[in-house]
Amino acid sequence: MKIVILEDDAVQAGQISDYLLQYQQQHAGFQYVFKTYSTGGRLLEEYRPDTDLLLLDIQIPDMLGIDVARQIRQKDSRVMIIFVTNLAQYAIEGYSVSALDYVLKPINFFSFSKKLDRAIRVLSHLKNDLKLEIKSKNGSRWIDADEVTYIEVRSHEVCIHTEQESIRQWGTLAQYESLLQPLHFIRCNASFLVNPKYVRTVVRDQVDVARDMLPISRTFRKDFLNTLAQYKGGTL
Repeated sequence: MKIVILEDDAVQAGQISDYLLQYQQQHAGFQYVFKTYSTGGRLLEEYRPDTDLLLLDIQIPDMLGIDVARQIRQKDSRVMIIFVTNLAQYAIEGYSVSALDYVLKPINFFSFSKKLDRAIRVLSHLKNDLKLEIKSKNGSRWIDADEVTYIEVRSHEVCIHTEQESIRQWGTLAQYESLLQPLHFIRCNASFLVNPKYVRTVVRDQVDVARDMLPISRTFRKDFLNTLAQYKGGTL
């Protein structure tokens, strides 16, 4: 889980950091990375839409947290937002940016952990419920996107591979790349989009994806290897 914290008070930021660690100690399957910002401007400059959870203080020196959230929503409709505030009336504004919840200061661990429980449930649902529509002359069906090992393009046709079957569809690789962004699919070359979950090993200029060897092109190699390392290292 990638978490971003916006909090100008160092003591409060440290407390949130401590609570995240305490939560991890109580939930063996919870893995996370986080980064803390003290100003909204710096957060907006560096924000990337691969963030899972934003913990936003509403009152910060350079701008309101709600305004930070509005700007982030313009480029990221998926990220979960939890406001941290000592004024409940400000938190109500969170509905305008589809905030998941809010935590009142002073923060206590019990309340914080319940909000985090909810965020993890929602995130799990979003990632595991992503499906692809498969169309044929006999009608349509749906498959779980997480079961796709890789997708390749041939002329104006794409081929969707799972461990059980290969399915031909009309479309472009760019369309599927955008759709599958929450699952961090990455290109190893111009013709292949790979699910990093199924990458077994990389050998020179080839990647083993569910026992299929796919070529890694020079153009995509650096970004592919960097993103794969982040995914396998748990920082995506």
